[in-house]
Amino acid sequence: MLETIWNAFQSQLPLALLVVFMLLFSALSRLCPCNDDHPIWNKESFITDISYYLLMPIANRFVHLFFFGLGIFVIFQGKSLDELGDYAVNGFGPARELPIWAQAAIVFILMDIVLYWLHRWFHTGKMWKYHAIHHSSEQVHWHSTYRFHPINTWLSFVLTDVLMMLMGFSPAAIACMATFNAFYSAMVHANLNWTFGPFKYVFASPVFHRWHHTTEKEGLDKNFAPTFPLLDVIFGTFYMPEGKRPTQYGVSGSKIPTGFLEQLVWPFKQPKRQKPLAAPQKTAR
Repeated sequence: MLETIWNAFQSQLPLALLVVFMLLFSALSRLCPCNDDHPIWNKESFITDISYYLLMPIANRFVHLFFFGLGIFVIFQGKSLDELGDYAVNGFGPARELPIWAQAAIVFILMDIVLYWLHRWFHTGKMWKYHAIHHSSEQVHWHSTYRFHPINTWLSFVLTDVLMMLMGFSPAAIACMATFNAFYSAMVHANLNWTFGPFKYVFASPVFHRWHHTTEKEGLDKNFAPTFPLLDVIFGTFYMPEGKRPTQYGVSGSKIPTGFLEQLVWPFKQPKRQKPLAAPQKTAR
């Protein structure tokens, strides 16, 4: 009975989180907005972003299984199916011996480091056209966090999850961070004026991440860390001027379609990366 209730709860969790985030961050963005001229509701943008949220996990599961199966085949040739099944559920090696909370803490830090460098990779060369989809939101809101092209998602978030599993950490340790990451990602994309004050070098804030999304020249290729800005400080990519807020967002120099399906095919039509060089001109509202 309890298992049935738990499975039912898990199946409804994505929609429940969506409703919670919608109510919470819509209310907060009214109380303390970073950009006053950004309306809370934009139907077209919301529909596109939620399409990513609802549809991408379906494909992500298959890609995750493919990456993990490939890794298992390369690393564990000769192991029995029972052993492989045990590894897939409980992890293996020294990592497996740690309590779940310790595994989760280590995974949290390792993933942030890996994702920092993968994020920088997607801002270079031919990879930019895939990441440009995420930057195409001209008004950044909490739901902008879901707008990632499949190639970007698979070669960053899915790949990193599989890498952690192949290092021996249990899926439970990785999964226990999923809800926190979902909340934190939505929070840093929300239209909030939070800077976290003296902790701005410790934890990524909405203002910190909005500088990453700006098309203003001084903010380009800055603030790559998902959670820990200290990585940007160490590697020289931190930018968060005191008392100043970004005002322009999007991808200048490229006309990226606004619809979900059109965005999926757009990168494949681009011969090379188009880098945002300057803020777009404001248009009359």
